[in-house]
Amino acid sequence: MEGPNVPYSQVRAVIVDGRISVPMEERLVRMGMDVIKTVRHPRLYPAVSYHPDLVVCPVGRGRMVVAPEMFEYYKRALAPYRVRLIKGEKMLSGNYPMNIAYNIASTGKKAVLYSRHTDPAVMRELKGNNTELVEVKQGYAKCSTAIVSENAIITSDKGIARKSGEKGVDVLLIRSGHIRLEGLDYGFIGGCCGRISEDYILFTGNISFHPDGELIKNFLKKYNICPVGLHDHMLVDLGSIVPVVEKN
Repeated sequence: MEGPNVPYSQVRAVIVDGRISVPMEERLVRMGMDVIKTVRHPRLYPAVSYHPDLVVCPVGRGRMVVAPEMFEYYKRALAPYRVRLIKGEKMLSGNYPMNIAYNIASTGKKAVLYSRHTDPAVMRELKGNNTELVEVKQGYAKCSTAIVSENAIITSDKGIARKSGEKGVDVLLIRSGHIRLEGLDYGFIGGCCGRISEDYILFTGNISFHPDGELIKNFLKKYNICPVGLHDHMLVDLGSIVPVVEKN
């Protein structure tokens, strides 16, 4: 997949939180996707210990940087797919900012990140791809950013919205909260979605339950993208739906 997180044809496989509900997993399978479940990271706190966007960072051109302690697992899990895995250099731990090295919102053209704490291997890949960096102080950049297109995002983080807007990104700023994250007060919009084709973005719930649901729908419509919910309840933060590889 040339552009990380922005597929242009149907996605063949996705990485999801290993605790995903059976109905949501079955829906993904019925939609024609292989489901690659995460395993628990031993040092991340329970609420996010299975979140893929904390341990895996798509960087474009079919490449992903993986936290070193999880590398062997993903090497096996992603072996059937056309993915080049790169072993990261930073080990993760539970305390911020030691858990954000791979939490980067990259679209291919731009990447939202807190570079001071970003893994060196991720930085090399982004710079090698001539990716324009959007520097922010929000370490949970991917958690906080729903990627709509190469130049459009949704976020509730005002700093991400401002810095991205200064770089020419089309930004929809929504209200914070209203997204469930077990064990914490609330989750974030980037953690409950992922693009699965040129035309569709998956949500881990029904966006109509969000108070800015209609704004989100209209923003997606502007880019001819249709939202699809995996269940008919409140959005839940599962650490993103990470597209792995396209079918074509």
